[in-house]
Amino acid sequence: MSSADQIYINNVLANALNQSAKQGSDPFRPQWHFSPQFGLLNDPNGLAQFNGEYHLFYQWNPMACAHGAKAWGHATSKDMLNWEHKPLALAPTESFETHGCYSGSGLVVNDKLELFYTGNVKFVEGGRTAYQCRAVLQEGKQVEKTGVVLELPEGYSGHVRDPKVWIHESSYYMVLGAEDLNYKGKVLLYRSNDLSQWDMVGEMFGHDVNGYESDDFMLECPDLFELDGKHVLITCKKLGG
Repeated sequence: MSSADQIYINNVLANALNQSAKQGSDPFRPQWHFSPQFGLLNDPNGLAQFNGEYHLFYQWNPMACAHGAKAWGHATSKDMLNWEHKPLALAPTESFETHGCYSGSGLVVNDKLELFYTGNVKFVEGGRTAYQCRAVLQEGKQVEKTGVVLELPEGYSGHVRDPKVWIHESSYYMVLGAEDLNYKGKVLLYRSNDLSQWDMVGEMFGHDVNGYESDDFMLECPDLFELDGKHVLITCKKLGG
């Protein structure tokens, strides 16, 4: 654990002590759906069955009930009804994630739970960039970051995020939500043989792809899966500019 990680965790623990007295008397706290112990809950990420348990990760701001530099929380369950809170999975403590560990996915490979997420970085003078990052969870251990696997591709703004990774036949694939330099939403497809080196296959969906026209300026949180012999793409779109 790096010193930056330790400082972040210490701050989270301090906030937890301040919030713990309020939890028991909160009449609005969810009793059925999963919720963090405190702070802001955002996108669920990386849900996977691993070593006999379901692992749920989620975007979480443990410092305040407000949007900010998000971390990844972690919880496990045997039945997807009763959840046990686990130590913080990812904290935005590295130079490639200074403004948050954004959404991603999980994939079980060779007795490891591989995690992929977007490192969000905003510049002081304005503008931003994004890095697609990898981490790993092994049985009996905490999540360990392995670093950046993909930098911002040419021709796109700093809004490239939310890697969904899966295996098909002998290759790994990744879809990313993106915005091009003309402020048009795209979904990008990548391929890899080892989860470390990724090559772009191309734009698989978005404005001006296969005749499709749209005012979407960002397509985020894409998911591609097979259903009844067909491939289905789901994405969340932002309209306007």
